[in-house]
Amino acid sequence: MNRAEKKLPYLTFFHRPCRGYQLSGDGKEHIILSPVFETSVSFSSLVLSLDFSAKGQDWLLSEVQICQEGKWSPFYKLALYSQKLNHSFDEQEDGFARVCVDVLQLKKPAQAYRFRLTIEGEAALPRVAVCLTDANAEYDPCAALPPDGKRELEISPISQMRLSVCEKDQIRLCSPTALTMALNALGIELDPLQTAESVYDDKAAIYGNWTFNTAYACRMGADAFVTRFQRLNQLKDFLKKDSLVLASIAYNRAELTGAAVKQTAGHLVLICGWQDSKIKVADPAAGETKDVIRYYDAEEFARAWLVRKRGLAYIVRKK
Repeated sequence: MNRAEKKLPYLTFFHRPCRGYQLSGDGKEHIILSPVFETSVSFSSLVLSLDFSAKGQDWLLSEVQICQEGKWSPFYKLALYSQKLNHSFDEQEDGFARVCVDVLQLKKPAQAYRFRLTIEGEAALPRVAVCLTDANAEYDPCAALPPDGKRELEISPISQMRLSVCEKDQIRLCSPTALTMALNALGIELDPLQTAESVYDDKAAIYGNWTFNTAYACRMGADAFVTRFQRLNQLKDFLKKDSLVLASIAYNRAELTGAAVKQTAGHLVLICGWQDSKIKVADPAAGETKDVIRYYDAEEFARAWLVRKRGLAYIVRKK
């Protein structure tokens, strides 16, 4: 019930509702309450993603509760999934934590969690992925060392800046554009504007909600979940022909040499290889399609990703 795959990044768990879960409902609405999951280390943030395909009028509400030093928080609403719309919720904050759209940020470390799913309709019980952040983890300079050798995946580039929408919307479409490149590479042919429409968070008015992007990838036939990396060397286990990594990065001016945009507080790129001291990426923010494939200095990229964004990413792979 609380399973970390052998090669999953640290503190990422898969759950499949089964024995030990409390199930209730009236035949149309089902409530699934997980057991308590205690963690081996204290954690400071939580992201929940799931494999859920809504049909017709079906919908799913995800909530999570955390335990800090023996005291339980209330349940926090994370996301509402449906076929026609997805939305997060107004900011929820108390003495335990704060919900920042799709991330639960804790005010002090927690040692356990459980989640609650409310499903309207006949949808199958989803697999749930929970990604935690080690509250005591510190950045190791050796984390910037890429894997040995060379690996380069062929990606058909797409520039978000060449999409047929107004410029103010173009600059907001990094996540669905990068996701579309990843799915296309897996043989799931999609249009980035179709992806953008499907992952749009109508409450936060954003296209980059982590949970909606991964849920859409699952609905399209892939396996996808949110996770965190601690070092570039971990890419060797997840970056393959049938498995891709989409990384969240942030940097100031002159911190990422040759970057598609001069600075950003949050941007998504598709990692597609490494060579020597360079990380190969498909950066959707490039102004021209021919410039989407880029090579970033590994140490600079590690700081933009592993330090500034604590290695936040999602993996999209074949089922």
